Amino acid sequence: MIRATLCTSLLLASLAVSSLPAQELPHTTVKKVRRAAVEIHIKGQLRGGGAFVMNRDGKIFVVTAAHLFLDPKDTCTVIAEDNQSYFGSLSAYNLGHDLAIIEVPPEVSRYGSLTIATRTPADTTPIYNLGPALRRRTLLLSGSVADSRTSYTDFTSSKGTIAHFFAAGINPVLTSGGVWVNRSGEVVGVQHGRLIGDKGAPSSGLSMVSPPNAITKLLNGNQIAKTPGLGAYVWEVWTADRSMLEELPKSTEGLILNPVFEDRPAAKAGLKPFDVIVACDGKPLSRRHQLFDAIRSKPAGSPFKLQIISPGSGKRRTVELTTDTLEEHWTGLPRKP
Repeated sequence: MIRATLCTSLLLASLAVSSLPAQELPHTTVKKVRRAAVEIHIKGQLRGGGAFVMNRDGKIFVVTAAHLFLDPKDTCTVIAEDNQSYFGSLSAYNLGHDLAIIEVPPEVSRYGSLTIATRTPADTTPIYNLGPALRRRTLLLSGSVADSRTSYTDFTSSKGTIAHFFAAGINPVLTSGGVWVNRSGEVVGVQHGRLIGDKGAPSSGLSMVSPPNAITKLLNGNQIAKTPGLGAYVWEVWTADRSMLEELPKSTEGLILNPVFEDRPAAKAGLKPFDVIVACDGKPLSRRHQLFDAIRSKPAGSPFKLQIISPGSGKRRTVELTTDTLEEHWTGLPRKP
């Protein structure tokens, strides 16, 4: 099974080289993008990258991946292109897209800022990533959009799921938080993770990228998001072991729950590991994006009716699940009484 890993992992990775050279970017664009790119250091450790961006009110922040911060109360040091250091702290974050914006002093305006694109690029579009890959200075690496549709990947920081698109060609260590730009130098996404292959393969050649519309919303709203959460990871039935499939009615389609997290919505609804969700609000499910599209179409705290089959039972039952928010479960935040 192919699985995901965050790019701040200490796993060594081979540098996947795309057939699209970074030199295709105009020199002036490369210079501007490098000037705005930064490193993020937390408690003395290089954690990943980011870039200076401006909101609609003209205030400059650094945009990066939320998972660089082990705790939302952490502060950081932002290292600019000329090696100058600036104090930074989290201003807002969205764990549903693994995004964070960092408050920085106004003097960083001398580095300029990057514009956010209005939409995710189409499939096969050449795009370029900037990050302190393999612990080197910020590298400009080339890739392309592998799947512009919304996909979902498990996120350990909130025991939830990140919405993203897929890029091909770039996924070395420590690219997390680095921005992806198009040929015009506009930010089309933020790098947050990579898929690794079977049996310890360091890379599948696919990166998970948070989309530009989510960046713009977080940047202009400057508020902690309220991303609806399920409280479990789900996988398509056909990814299960054969022994598991034999305990289900023949030709069952749906989503297997594993694990189910204590005191979260799935557990509160009475769901157990290896239960299978076959429908949500009356609509059959066969792929995970169908469930998460439905859950995220409504605000956190909304109820959903799920049809469930437990292994060995063969019978369907209906449960009601009410979503919580991913952000309230990030490490270090106080729990509600």
